[in-house]
Amino acid sequence: MNREPKRVVLISSSPKVSEESTSGLLTARQEKLMKTEELNVYRLDVRQSLMKGRTEADFEAMLHADALVFTFPLYVFCLPGILMRFLQDYYAYWTQRQDGVVGSRIYAVVNCGFPEANINQEAIRVIESFSRNTKNSFRFGVMIGGGGMLLGAQGTPFVRKTMAELNKAFSLMVEDIIKSRENAVENIAVAVNFPRKLYFFMGNKGWVSKAKTNGLKKKDLFCKPYSNY
Repeated sequence: MNREPKRVVLISSSPKVSEESTSGLLTARQEKLMKTEELNVYRLDVRQSLMKGRTEADFEAMLHADALVFTFPLYVFCLPGILMRFLQDYYAYWTQRQDGVVGSRIYAVVNCGFPEANINQEAIRVIESFSRNTKNSFRFGVMIGGGGMLLGAQGTPFVRKTMAELNKAFSLMVEDIIKSRENAVENIAVAVNFPRKLYFFMGNKGWVSKAKTNGLKKKDLFCKPYSNY
């Protein structure tokens, strides 16, 4: 007798309006790996959900999911503001609808602009707290260092190697969902293997280029507009 496929909701949470995002890239990779007969995948974008008034339909999908996967960039060592609001709104929705709802398995995929993957740990703990408060089971997180390079340097040997490591982590996630494993899984750290000094040099050049695009000079990046308050 065939079992019903498990329901997975992939939640992409980049605040970017029109640009491509690393979170979108990673969510697409997860979706590709999860398109099996055993999993039924529902994908949502937090920004679009909030801006286009789709939160109730998305919350309903999340409420009845067997697994939720949150993918987002690190913002000021924590979650982007739009994701925080989304989680708060979902919690309010959940408190009204929780009766009879079976808990979901929750995973987090966090990428940061720093080369060190472990900087994402605090953001992972926020998702763990959300899981406890909504009576769900947090399974593990995938922490990515140098995440911005995954999008900007696609096709290079070092990014291909990093994506191969991420595929292994996402495949473990798929297996964990399908087999409903209960053993503890440690958070997985993946970092782009790139020279640290060159990484920061290129990052700083990027800030100068962005300032120039917006009619500013390099010295303007060091302004302290609130220093007299």
